[in-house]
Amino acid sequence: MAQAVNLGSVMEGIFAIAVGLIMCESDAPSRQLTVANVNSIRRQVGSSMYTRAGFTKVLFRGKQFKLNTPGSKPNYVPDFVTVTLKVSLKEGEVASAFGKKYFENTKEAVIQSLISQVVNSATKYKRDLRQAQDQYLLNNKPEKVDIVIVADGVGGELSGGVLKGDVAVNITINGTPIINRNLNYSLKAGKTPSKTISNESPYKSMMRINETFNLGINAQQYAFLDGQARTPTEKYQKVKYTTMLYNEVLDGLVDSFKVGAGSAKAWDFLKKAAFGKDYAQVVSIGTGATYESSIEYISALQNRYPTLIAKKVGSNVKFFIQEINKPLFQIRFKNRSKITGPDEASISELKMMIETEKIFKQPSNWDPSVGNIGV
Repeated sequence: MAQAVNLGSVMEGIFAIAVGLIMCESDAPSRQLTVANVNSIRRQVGSSMYTRAGFTKVLFRGKQFKLNTPGSKPNYVPDFVTVTLKVSLKEGEVASAFGKKYFENTKEAVIQSLISQVVNSATKYKRDLRQAQDQYLLNNKPEKVDIVIVADGVGGELSGGVLKGDVAVNITINGTPIINRNLNYSLKAGKTPSKTISNESPYKSMMRINETFNLGINAQQYAFLDGQARTPTEKYQKVKYTTMLYNEVLDGLVDSFKVGAGSAKAWDFLKKAAFGKDYAQVVSIGTGATYESSIEYISALQNRYPTLIAKKVGSNVKFFIQEINKPLFQIRFKNRSKITGPDEASISELKMMIETEKIFKQPSNWDPSVGNIGV
């Protein structure tokens, strides 16, 4: 019987596989980025993937980029390169999408469409990966290069949302780690590219908003919301006071912009919510398109259009770029609860969602040196 999976978590592992194949030399059929090769590696995954140690596979080991160049230009000196894949994901979220029976899950048709998108799409992250290969391998120096592609869904949640990267490419040359922020990715996946960049507990999210915008809300008054609600009465209290806090936060946000104090803080809030302390590039994959964004692009957008305004739109707060009157992102309270009696409630879901608008997406030909803002 087909089993349910978490599509986003599954695609973290698949995206890591694809990145690993991209970083391999592509002259051999087994190392080319193809749907068949991605599925072949999926099939090889064992139970080690569900531990902190992770599933480890060497995708390539040997000399790369021995090129004979025409004319008087010198030949490139080959490096000894190892490309290693290391993936650690939650078993309950992905088990039926990996291993020998990887196809026994309820979303396999969507997964195959997403794999095709990863394989065939022309994206900036692929250009960044190729550029890294050129930079580190085509430098006419014989070096020992270790490339490790890491997807650590098991340990990723421990950061509390501060770190956003789901898949990272770590490069070491002759034992020295290379820092390249462009090779760290925050992955989203769905039938359509996701606009959600943060999805967390309302209390923690609203306290962050309170601190960022200096709203002056008494955190102690609502501190009990950080705990678990087990009984129907406790759930009623949680729903009631979470809603009160949300309304207080929304009113405070809108008021803070009336005195002109909100724009810089709102840009900073968006950057932290989207890219985190590790400046992860956002890659949102759908079955028919891939959207990307980066802190460099959003900073360029801010430099050109620095003024944001906050408006209440229904039960949400939406942030608009004032100069062009276009929405950039919104804060939404997802409240799936039900009052079941006097002072009693049931809760299916309480989440604070930070969702981006179309303008958040960077152009596919985005070039920081050109500054080609897509609006």
